[in-house]
Amino acid sequence: MAERRAGVGAPLAAGALVVGIGLSVRSPITSVSALLPELERDFGLGAIGTAWLSTIPVLLFGLAAPLAPPLARRLGADRAAALLLTALAAAMLLRPFGAAPLLAGTVVVGASISLLGILTPQLVRTHLGRRHGLWSGVYTAAFGASAALGASLAVPILGAVGDDAGIAVGLWGLPVAAAAVLACTVAPRLTRAASTAPETGTAGRTGSILRAPRMWSVTGFFASQALIYFAFTAWLPTIAIDRGLAPSQAGLLLAWMSIAGIPAALLAPTIAAGFRTQSGVIAVVSCGSVLAILGLALAPITLAPVFVGVLGVAQSAAFGLAVGLIVARAPDIARTSAFSAVAQGVGYAVAALGPLLLGTLTSAGVPWTPVIAGLVLVAVAQLAFGIVAGRPAPRVPAGPAPATTPTTDSATTRRSTT
Repeated sequence: MAERRAGVGAPLAAGALVVGIGLSVRSPITSVSALLPELERDFGLGAIGTAWLSTIPVLLFGLAAPLAPPLARRLGADRAAALLLTALAAAMLLRPFGAAPLLAGTVVVGASISLLGILTPQLVRTHLGRRHGLWSGVYTAAFGASAALGASLAVPILGAVGDDAGIAVGLWGLPVAAAAVLACTVAPRLTRAASTAPETGTAGRTGSILRAPRMWSVTGFFASQALIYFAFTAWLPTIAIDRGLAPSQAGLLLAWMSIAGIPAALLAPTIAAGFRTQSGVIAVVSCGSVLAILGLALAPITLAPVFVGVLGVAQSAAFGLAVGLIVARAPDIARTSAFSAVAQGVGYAVAALGPLLLGTLTSAGVPWTPVIAGLVLVAVAQLAFGIVAGRPAPRVPAGPAPATTPTTDSATTRRSTT
């Protein structure tokens, strides 16, 4: 009876927590990106400090990843998520108090977001596994909404607080604080439910996670889609301006890319989970990325909103599929955080090369058209990795049965009695 009570309401609580995490992990970054000139002015950061402010989160996405599995083992994914959301909210609320708190807080922000993103697939696998496709999509849609809100509302909020960039950035900590309160409230119930749930699919628990089936194809798919996303996130407005679009219009393209992708982020993982193999859906999405990249490279700039919309749909769908693949391809519940840490840690480390590579090529005088078109190769790699990752992982054979089991003992006892 106690076990039954522990599980009552756990899926609803887990779903609320997943949504709360999704809504908290992009606005802390996009709201800062939208206000970089004002933050440099108000905090006296200089060019180097401003560059670090925008670079730190992406660096921490990869550097903090190895901390997720031990944190999940020690605290459980539920309590770890509550702790990380609390740290994220505290860091965001402290950032307005000077240049040092701003930069130090951004380190905590980047690490917390990285670890929350890694632990979320384990939360989904543990509490929402029967509908993991739907909840992977819900998380990804919330993630996209967070990015769009941060990018689109940062400037209006800045105007509403008297052009004070510190206050404008700090206010984004309030909704994250609300998510932290929610997490602290539901974490004990989720921990009890997880402790009473039977573990399934644990035959492959021995051995290095690096040798898990589909580990590297999922990682390659995650890295490819993330590299494309970060490359365009960093350079899309500059590309549009250099090709003749007005600065006011170019600035809206990033928000449009996030907004256009929200429905696809929800639907793609849900649809894909209904098939035995996800390779077909991944192929369609990857071809959409190829089409969008070629359009941005070769089509007239007046068509940029169309191709940015296609890119937003394709990239949001790809991210949702990547999260769904992490949930579905991890060998077992207990090692989902380790599988996620490798896929996202390595993936984000590779993705960080995207903005750097584009910047290096353009600084060397390479025109934007071949630079953008070169990203088609990354989209083709995304397609290749995704087709392999979309196939069900081969079953890991169970080890030899013990020489004596309770069932055998019982049968022997019955025969002896007879």
